[in-house]
Amino acid sequence: MKKSAQLIQSNNDECVMMNKKLDANCNSRISNHEVISMPFSSVSEAISWGAKMLLESIGDASLAERESKWLLESSAVSAGRDPLFLNQPDLTARVSSVFRSHIARRSRGEPLSYVIGEASFRGIDLFVTSDVLIPRPETEQLVDEILKLIPKAAEWQILDQGTGSGAIAIAVALERKLVHVTGIDKSTSAIDIAKKNVKRYGLENRIDIIEADIFPKEGLFDMIIANLPYVPDKVDLPKEITEWEPVLALRGGPTGMEVINRSIELSNKFLKPNGLLIYEIGEEQESGFREHWQNRFEFKKDLNNKIRFMIDRG
Repeated sequence: MKKSAQLIQSNNDECVMMNKKLDANCNSRISNHEVISMPFSSVSEAISWGAKMLLESIGDASLAERESKWLLESSAVSAGRDPLFLNQPDLTARVSSVFRSHIARRSRGEPLSYVIGEASFRGIDLFVTSDVLIPRPETEQLVDEILKLIPKAAEWQILDQGTGSGAIAIAVALERKLVHVTGIDKSTSAIDIAKKNVKRYGLENRIDIIEADIFPKEGLFDMIIANLPYVPDKVDLPKEITEWEPVLALRGGPTGMEVINRSIELSNKFLKPNGLLIYEIGEEQESGFREHWQNRFEFKKDLNNKIRFMIDRG
């Protein structure tokens, strides 16, 4: 988290803006009086208090303590202080107040990444809010599969559909120095987040972020990457997802395959000859895609040994 906090510190104005999405209603176990009360007398007192407040919702004492430390570090940054400030014997009223608010949000079940305002993806720290999905480990593996397909010296034009926070586009651009990526998303709020992340890594000349449905108005691409919605409409999602994350970025239609099928149907107009397609899909959708596309795609498993990716090599 030290590396993460240092990165945010260099972009403090943006980070503070991200963290202004605080809920005004604190957890019932944390009263308004507590939120505005006196500063903590020491870092250890703050961490101990935070861990105690988190224990009921997290259920793991060691994890509660770790998260309390992370949230305190993030609170210092959000309050405009260097994380090294936490080496001081006491805390300011501002840091204490932000920390109490962070603990309140996390205690209600809000994902840690949203409370902190960032998420880690393949070692990359990304700004995130509830306007974008928190990047998943499966999507990190999607990037692994993508990189296997792109020669290191390739000067490819790549389209990243449903870019969200820009995680895939940025990860690919950082590891393949000559490619140019166009990331598209239909969410204006997601576009804003993606642009901030692209700027954070100085990739404005190599990544374009465009507001569109699943394809831009024009362009030809060597590869189309798609992490589009693929959860069937009738499938129940965990409460922690439905209450906090943008469900529209997950729901893919009655079977969950509709959005991806539409992308494939339109892809020929935007693919160069021998262009590649690669999609992240649901773990039970292989047979449906095989039947619909007459074995056009090859399928790959994720780290949990479940079918998760499909590739058309052109």
